[in-house]
Amino acid sequence: MPTAESNDRQDRSKIFIQIKILLAARLAIISFFMGTVVFYGVKYNYSGGVIPAMEPIGAAYLLTIFYALLFKFIPNPLRFAYLQLTVDLFLVTWIIYYTGGLNSPFSFLYILIIIAAAYFRSVYAPYLLATASSLLYSGLLVLEYLGVFEPYYAFPPLSDPGNLYYVFLTGVIHITIFYFIAFLSGHFTQLLSKSDKRLIQKSQDFTMLQAFHENVLANMGLGFLAIDLDGIILSHNLASERILRLRHEDIVRKPAVRILGLPRLAVFFKSIEKITTPFGQFDWAYTSPGRDKIQISMNVSKFVASGSTHGVIAVFQDVTNLKKLERQVADSERMAAIGRVSAAIAHEIRNPLASLSGSIQMLSSDLAPILDSESAKLMDIIMRETKRLNNIINKFLGYASPPALNTTQTNISLLLSETLTLLKSTPEYADKINFESDFSTDLSACVDQELIRQVIWNLCVNAIDAIDGEGSICVKAYTDEIAAYTIDARAGLFADDNRFTDCVCVKVSDTGKGIEKQDMNKIFEPFYTTKSYGTGLGLPTVHKIVKIHGGKIEVRSDPGKTTTFSVWLPIQRISASDAQAGATGRGF
Repeated sequence: MPTAESNDRQDRSKIFIQIKILLAARLAIISFFMGTVVFYGVKYNYSGGVIPAMEPIGAAYLLTIFYALLFKFIPNPLRFAYLQLTVDLFLVTWIIYYTGGLNSPFSFLYILIIIAAAYFRSVYAPYLLATASSLLYSGLLVLEYLGVFEPYYAFPPLSDPGNLYYVFLTGVIHITIFYFIAFLSGHFTQLLSKSDKRLIQKSQDFTMLQAFHENVLANMGLGFLAIDLDGIILSHNLASERILRLRHEDIVRKPAVRILGLPRLAVFFKSIEKITTPFGQFDWAYTSPGRDKIQISMNVSKFVASGSTHGVIAVFQDVTNLKKLERQVADSERMAAIGRVSAAIAHEIRNPLASLSGSIQMLSSDLAPILDSESAKLMDIIMRETKRLNNIINKFLGYASPPALNTTQTNISLLLSETLTLLKSTPEYADKINFESDFSTDLSACVDQELIRQVIWNLCVNAIDAIDGEGSICVKAYTDEIAAYTIDARAGLFADDNRFTDCVCVKVSDTGKGIEKQDMNKIFEPFYTTKSYGTGLGLPTVHKIVKIHGGKIEVRSDPGKTTTFSVWLPIQRISASDAQAGATGRGF
């Protein structure tokens, strides 16, 4: 909003401009009437009042030059303007005296001065100048009637200044006209002032509304396009450039169908007059100039003004992450349902399997004396496979129904050191694997010690299994932070980018064969494995344990070179609701 100081500067500047116009108008009027006097005297050989009339005209020129010189040194321009008008009254009286007095045709110059007073937006100044004009003109007529002086005649006189009735009537008529002009000038000045105030207010409101509109469009996270009926983009905001990966000049005045890569939009424009719904919904995969696939959802509504449609307003957003999140939630819920069904089946298999295992053991003991070597070998295979099947069921049930957390402040550095020491002492690993570590001795987090030990062990063994022949494994740990979790009633556990949690980050890297791109999205699914052995429950169990701790796990792989698993574990204890949300298979 404009300040009082800025308004004062604007008013002063406006008055200075008006004074310049007054100066120019004075010169123009004086020059015109001087030319008239001279022309009349020369043409009709009437030089009686021509020379004297030159005096006030010359004075007017000198005053105008003097005013112009003082122009830059005037502290109060409005008073300066009224001073000029006051002096002009005396100057006009002088001109009337030298051009015939009662018979002078220039008495209307008083009217111009009265109107000029209204030009400076004063309601009362025209009345003051009308009063001064009435006094000066009446005084001039009375003095002429009394014979105190005889005016100069620039033109032949038409009336007798000694006729009292005519002199009185002339004075009354002029005074009435002066005040009538003052009334009209003041009235129109009031109307103009009110109109100006309303116009200024509306201009300020429009400026504020325009600024609000521009700021809303510039700062809104949604893309905005204003499109005419020909499908040409007239306006857009910065979010549009960001979402579409385009520059300003690539969007403005370009066809919307081509820019958005949406041929269906052309059909909308063709039938826009027939559409009765508030808006149209468009969802499509947009391909950016960099060949990125972006999922976009857009609402298109008609822009209606004065009852007619002038174009459309399109508001859109990048829903790529939202679509990805929806798929993740659907996959998590599907896997949770599969897990519940599988757990029920596993329970049903476990009971008869236990009976079968016990019966075979008893049968093996009873028949041992009479079994030949081949039969004894077959019996051993049955016992071993039964035991392996029971082990698989136990692992799966442990995955499907994770235990309640028993969290304590645990030295993560110590867990890492113990695990590496155990692995280095294993003969089958010691000869072919070079173990490296990089972590301090004081890293701690509030976790379930045994479950996190299982996570570290599984990740390290998984890394060793990925190495054919010789290779190296590097275990790093440090403090870091990740987005804190919040609970959503419908979708479960999600990251909140506005809050962060201090964590211990553990990275396990290997120089093995890596993970192929097509396998990256499946490695945490139960029973999925690329090995010729194993149950496919190692990484899913790791993933589950990390989640119930409110943590995060990521994997990056360069096939044929290296793979790195990164695990973030919150340093502080997580809430029971967060742990429950993670345990149900939702979230990360």
